[in-house]
Amino acid sequence: MPVRIKEQSSRVRLQLVDSRDDQGREKLSSISYSNIKADVSDEAVFNLSAQLIGLQEKEVKSIVRIVETELVEE
Repeated sequence: MPVRIKEQSSRVRLQLVDSRDDQGREKLSSISYSNIKADVSDEAVFNLSAQLIGLQEKEVKSIVRIVETELVEE
């Protein structure tokens, strides 16, 4: 039975460095922004994330885009 993938939406998660201990280990937190249209380019999501990073006081460790999909039987 053939199955196709139907993209639903995506979100972006910014992973932030809250603090570092004496040995340099990082304590992390994250902020997520949801309901990003799946057809928006990765470059556009990155550029928007870069603007959001400018509003953060904490250091940003990573930007992660999460794309949710639905599997549909044809």
